[in-house]
Amino acid sequence: MNTRIWVGCVKNWGLIKNVGWVERSETHHFQGVGGLNVTSSVTSLRYRSTHPTYTTYTTYTQFMKERTMKLKSIQFVEYEGEPEQWRLEDCTLNDMNLIVGKNATGKTRTLNAIATLTMLLAGELKIMDNAGNFTVIFDHNGVDIRYQMRFADYEVIKEELWQGDKLLLQREKEDTGKILTEQLDKPGDYLAFQPPPNELAVVSRRDAIQHPFLEHLYQWGKSANYFQFGTPMDQNHLAAFDLAKLSLKDSNQMVAIFKKGQQNDRNYVPRLIEDMRFCGYELEDISLQMLVNLEENRTIVNGIQIKEKDLKTVTPHLKMSSGLFRTLSLLIQLNYAIQGNLSSCLLIDDIGEGLDYTRSTALIKRLMNKVEGTQMQLIISTNDQFVMDTIPLKYWSVIKRSAGKAKMYNYLNSKKLFDSFQFTGLGNFDFFSSNYYLKEG
Repeated sequence: MNTRIWVGCVKNWGLIKNVGWVERSETHHFQGVGGLNVTSSVTSLRYRSTHPTYTTYTTYTQFMKERTMKLKSIQFVEYEGEPEQWRLEDCTLNDMNLIVGKNATGKTRTLNAIATLTMLLAGELKIMDNAGNFTVIFDHNGVDIRYQMRFADYEVIKEELWQGDKLLLQREKEDTGKILTEQLDKPGDYLAFQPPPNELAVVSRRDAIQHPFLEHLYQWGKSANYFQFGTPMDQNHLAAFDLAKLSLKDSNQMVAIFKKGQQNDRNYVPRLIEDMRFCGYELEDISLQMLVNLEENRTIVNGIQIKEKDLKTVTPHLKMSSGLFRTLSLLIQLNYAIQGNLSSCLLIDDIGEGLDYTRSTALIKRLMNKVEGTQMQLIISTNDQFVMDTIPLKYWSVIKRSAGKAKMYNYLNSKKLFDSFQFTGLGNFDFFSSNYYLKEG
């Protein structure tokens, strides 16, 4: 029996291009970015860069674990020093996380803060005018990576990056910064730099040879995904697409992601059909729908169409029920991300919105099963009782708002309180509805 491993171009701890499966008898060698050499064989995936590091991975899972960071905690202050100031506190995170809370307590705002962080670190969002302050800790193979940034009026005021107790980068407004380097005459020295005031140094100073530690932050931000389940999720969007510019960050590219998934994996559609059936939607087929846009020079636009088991004709993109479409859209994008190990952090707001009890709970169970065992961190929010009763309390973070501040209560920071609730005989939802989480530990 042949043993297979996944091979990809590797760029200083980060997978940048998937190539495919290779059989045991094959050995592949090719040139990567920045003079990087990659060799693969039956039992190892090796990479070598110009600095003196040579690492062998016996499995692809081991390689993925090495490259993946997970968000351990986040504190965020928005409109700092202003009357509308909002502060997020005690937001500690697991591999799986359910953020619950009453309406207008800050669930969506918390996910928006994390999504903003991902875009800033990926260089996809510029520094904003409203004053803000992020302090975040990532876990990278058991080592804490701490990053802090403050900004206001489109300028960075302060930035610091630490690996454990080692300072990696430091800069303050209008001052010369310093950054640890790997390739100077004395590796481990600090290099002075003067960054543009409106750019993050962790983005503008990216250099896989001199500062490989910055790649971890970039890859985490670049590969994160945010789904707003309570929105149409692209159902009103029929468009031409360019697969070369495909981005998982853009939910309006769901149709393009479906097409790419089809091309990459012949089991992609059968897997989607199986997932949809698990969620209570008896589908026989999922395919592309191509139409001619007569208003725009007869260009071809694309959508998704499905064949349901009890219907004789297909149901087109714009005619699907909103709940069915949102479920399908989420699974299309999630399966594509898992298929290529493309996502590090999955954010889903208002999960289960608009679904009945059976389908809502089935979607949650399917989602957790698909993410479990991967390197993906799951952070979802809800105030839906169905969802709360499905997800174990150990994954909960209950959010409470008071005077412009949102505080989290979860198993990591309130273990005694969560453990004591297990002996009450009450259901998960009661922990929230009875305000049990506010009791003294």
